Amino acid sequence: MYIHYLRNVTSRRGAESGVQGLVGQGLTGQNRGNGPASPPEHPVQTGLTIDSLPADSALDGRGPLFDQIKRAVAGQILRGRWQAGQRLPNEAELSSLYGVSRQTVHKAIALLAREGFLVRRRRAGTFVATGRRDRFALPIEDIGDVVAREGRVYEFRIRDRRSLRNGEGIRWPDLPDGTPILALECLHFSDGTPIQHERRLVNLDVVPEVVDESFDVVAPSRWLVDRVPWSSADHTVRAVNATAEMAALLGVEAGAACLSIRRQTMHLSRPVTLVHFLSVGDRFTLSGSSITDSATELNL
Repeated sequence: MYIHYLRNVTSRRGAESGVQGLVGQGLTGQNRGNGPASPPEHPVQTGLTIDSLPADSALDGRGPLFDQIKRAVAGQILRGRWQAGQRLPNEAELSSLYGVSRQTVHKAIALLAREGFLVRRRRAGTFVATGRRDRFALPIEDIGDVVAREGRVYEFRIRDRRSLRNGEGIRWPDLPDGTPILALECLHFSDGTPIQHERRLVNLDVVPEVVDESFDVVAPSRWLVDRVPWSSADHTVRAVNATAEMAALLGVEAGAACLSIRRQTMHLSRPVTLVHFLSVGDRFTLSGSSITDSATELNL
């Protein structure tokens, strides 16, 4: 699974607050797609019809109608039921199907085109995108898998766990105040040596079942990777120096070079988790690759 590596991402809500929790941190869920690649001159798939739409393309009843239509259409693409190059029903047909105005359908389609899911061709119609521009991508994977690949023994320790509501001491910028969230703090080890500190928020409206998970055996990152779908993610990566508090936890000197990674994953425009990793610079390696196939990004 791969995500976009976004350079020089800044916060919509103000300056960062260091490593003191996730309050005011600069990761948000705004869309930053590079735009769709040009569609083929001759679509490789036949067009979709209203009669061919599956039952689960129905609206989910959550939020504005244009958002519901956007999720319904994107869901079929993410699940591979609508293939690259297929032409969508026109806006009038979709308007009739969903019982909404053409303006509402137009807004949903415009947003999907902006995010690279669809390509609109004048006079020809709207098609499922066949690809996106090259980009540098980083894998979303569990730190335990990284340690295991190096032939080392992985361990983790949950240091703190709290259920609260957004705005009660911690604010997740992309969630409304009052949204229930789970706050976790975790320390990761390789052969008994601490290599990474993790602070994580989980949206309980999207992942309510996480409250029943004890994390006695499975780390939060592993649990989420295995169980929770996501469709996009944003990263902010920068070099920092360890504060005295973080240095004590990670077993390094204050001021030691560390890698700070903030990541927010989304599923069809809904934030799933917001996490901040702080890794010891000489104990952690970050790598990725250049990709062009959008199928590696459209994970469900």
